[in-house]
Amino acid sequence: MGNMRHVHGKKDLLVRAFMAVLVAGILFAAAYEACAQSAAPVKKPVFAGSFYPADKVSLQTMVDGYLRDAGRIGDVPPGVFAVIAPHAGYVFSGKTAAYSYNAVRAKGITTVILLGSSHRSSFNGIALYPSGSWETPLGKVPIDEAMGRKITSLCGAVKNLPGAFDEEHSLEVQLPFLQRTMKGFKIVPLLTGAVEKQDVETLSDALATTLKQHKGKVLLVVSSDMSHYHPYDEAVRMDSTTLRFMSDLNTVGLLEGLAKRQNELCGAPAVVASMMAATEIGGQAKVLHYTNSGDTAGDRRRVVGYGSVAFWQPDDGKGAAPLTGAEKKRLLAIARKTLEEYVSSRTVPGIDVKEPKLLEKRGVFVTLTIRGQLRGCVGYIKPAAPLYRSVMDMTAAASSNDLRFRPVAKSELEDIAIEISVLSPLKLINSADEIKVGTHGLYIVKGGNAGLLLPQVAAQYKWNREEFLQNTCAKAGLPENSWKDTDTKIYVFSAQIFSE
Repeated sequence: MGNMRHVHGKKDLLVRAFMAVLVAGILFAAAYEACAQSAAPVKKPVFAGSFYPADKVSLQTMVDGYLRDAGRIGDVPPGVFAVIAPHAGYVFSGKTAAYSYNAVRAKGITTVILLGSSHRSSFNGIALYPSGSWETPLGKVPIDEAMGRKITSLCGAVKNLPGAFDEEHSLEVQLPFLQRTMKGFKIVPLLTGAVEKQDVETLSDALATTLKQHKGKVLLVVSSDMSHYHPYDEAVRMDSTTLRFMSDLNTVGLLEGLAKRQNELCGAPAVVASMMAATEIGGQAKVLHYTNSGDTAGDRRRVVGYGSVAFWQPDDGKGAAPLTGAEKKRLLAIARKTLEEYVSSRTVPGIDVKEPKLLEKRGVFVTLTIRGQLRGCVGYIKPAAPLYRSVMDMTAAASSNDLRFRPVAKSELEDIAIEISVLSPLKLINSADEIKVGTHGLYIVKGGNAGLLLPQVAAQYKWNREEFLQNTCAKAGLPENSWKDTDTKIYVFSAQIFSE
């Protein structure tokens, strides 16, 4: 019995010793975590007191006032995944920035990718602020280190360069707006330096991949002001063109305008990358607000422009609701009236349209035929204007601006048949096996070449998948097997096709 008490006593000592070690380990881990958190780098605000108030209450009051004055963005649908916002001092651009942030309120966002272009640091590639947190008078926002590593793995031009952010205002000024419209989010700060075209393309691919993989959880905030130091009217004209390129997701037109200095953006690489990413995931864009420093607090002789733009996936990326029979009939009637008036007088009719779906922006093609033979076909690949207006514009263009044909004459009007193809958003595919001949149209892009064929073309000529790809390459001015090249992008889309 005495030996048994001795054994139990030893066991009790072992248990107590084990528990002491366990508790000590837990306490050590907690202390280590606390030390790690306190040791994590905190980027202190640099522009509090200059670009925005340094006092918490004053800052909160100012931001909330801008958000209240801007109001909720009722005509932007759910699914906003990116916004463009300006980055000047709040008295100059805060009003416009508020429109972007009202468009993304309460969206369940967990990570915000902040993307801008460096104003003060010189470096090659794209800088990442990799760890720690950023602070404003409203509190600290942690860095999403895992997301930063993922983007770095997807884009070789991204590298850890926290020093590039030391004196950079373009991302810092976005934080107070985020802090007043969201809760519990982390950030991934990125800055473009001296970049090549390939860097922008790989960045856009990385952004598109991230947005698709974390749909509804990641928001991209692109920081850019517009034209700089032009007279008021000149700035408005220049910025209007820039905003139209953005809303049309027309990167080619924007890049040409920037190269010719007909358009200006201080965050041009960031904006172009975001537009490319939006195209890849079938997004649409809408200008929410525009102003310039001459409207707010500046001299109208030398102004800086500010724009707010939102990007979203229509109907959660599934495409807009199909047109009804009555809506199709209405569009065909609009096209017929436009054709007759334009061919006769080179004017387009004034038409009052109230049907909601005809006011949506959609890609559309108008095809004219005479006894089954093509007489003209022109269209918008991406949404550019309300659907009814695009039908009018493309009907006029098909009758007169298709360079393959002479303009339609009045004597031909009664023999012409009209076909309308209303396009779904473009979708980038990873494999040609995803193409459904007879359902999908194709849009192939390589370098500066691009070509599109509508779904009905493959059916008309009884092409198989490979023949469809080869002919789309030929339409783009590419060798017929260019679709196999790794740098060729293949997009598919569907279409509602209807005719007289």
